Amino acid sequence: MTNRELRNSLLDLLALELKPAGFVLNKAQAEFTNRLKDGWEKFQLIFLTRSEGWEINSGVLLRRNLVEEIYHKASYFEAKYHKTTPTIGIALENFYNDGNSYRLTLASETDILPSFHRLLYLFNNVAIPFFGKYSSLEELDKEVNIEIRKSIFSGPKYEGNLGIILAKLVDNPHYSKLEEKYRNYYKKLSNGFYLPEYEGVIEVLKNV
Repeated sequence: MTNRELRNSLLDLLALELKPAGFVLNKAQAEFTNRLKDGWEKFQLIFLTRSEGWEINSGVLLRRNLVEEIYHKASYFEAKYHKTTPTIGIALENFYNDGNSYRLTLASETDILPSFHRLLYLFNNVAIPFFGKYSSLEELDKEVNIEIRKSIFSGPKYEGNLGIILAKLVDNPHYSKLEEKYRNYYKKLSNGFYLPEYEGVIEVLKNV
């Protein structure tokens, strides 16, 4: 089988199992999406080309429309991308960060079933609980704005724009402190490139 045939065979097997749970395959993107009235959940597979076949890295993404609609009133994203951005997303290997490998090898037909069973296990035992836990804005706020350690969600969007939006939406009592913390973060990041975007978000939140 060619690499593409191996990839598509694995995706087709997963599609049959995940569809009853509401997750529909987009084969071109290698992702399974469950569309909700307030956003969506995605189980995503990234197929990395290796000397022999594929290396598969899996991840989870979640979108809450309210959060993204607020963010994109000030974001640097072009309008055509506003409906596509996730609120949070993380590779499973980074979610656990326990030193174990969560990547799979798909190099021959004999790898299809073992990869299928492993990914199905990860979907049922990691992705579904993840979506359940972070379905509420309150849980998202607790993790993104956590103080006792670095949040598992990190990066220019999470460590500021997302954090301050969530704090506002759930009436986080530390809102003012967080606003200044994230302002200082963006002042130092990339020579202040993201600071105007952040200040725009703050202005939008004044009317929320």
